[in-house]
Amino acid sequence: MTNDIHTELDRTNPDYDSLVAFLRDRFEDELRWVASFNTETYGYKVRYIRPDLKTELSSYDLDVIIHRTIALLKRPYVEEVYTHLGHVQSLVLQHERATAVHVYLGDAEGFVVKIRAGNAITVPGFIDDCLTALYGSRS
Repeated sequence: MTNDIHTELDRTNPDYDSLVAFLRDRFEDELRWVASFNTETYGYKVRYIRPDLKTELSSYDLDVIIHRTIALLKRPYVEEVYTHLGHVQSLVLQHERATAVHVYLGDAEGFVVKIRAGNAITVPGFIDDCLTALYGSRS
């Protein structure tokens, strides 16, 4: 399914406000933060951060977290581990306090969604829903 949706959606105009609205509606206060990234420039943009985390995580802390994520979880590095399985489309990391969902939009671009631990997500359904929210309905 995710292969199909990656191909079917018009990926020229991402709407991160729509993605954040979808995620906030689905997870409410369980949504921790959302950030888009570019691994070539090591650039990122925080699209949403839960208000209490703004005080818990300094901008420096968040900067370190996202830059480490960009450095360690680059799409080419992840794909190199499992070359026989094809292109990686997402990566889910379950921690004690949160689940991190990394969605790759290309070789260098993507976004990360952090959700409080204990929330159920399914793959590929959750990824497809995020992509639909980000890019609109299928053509």
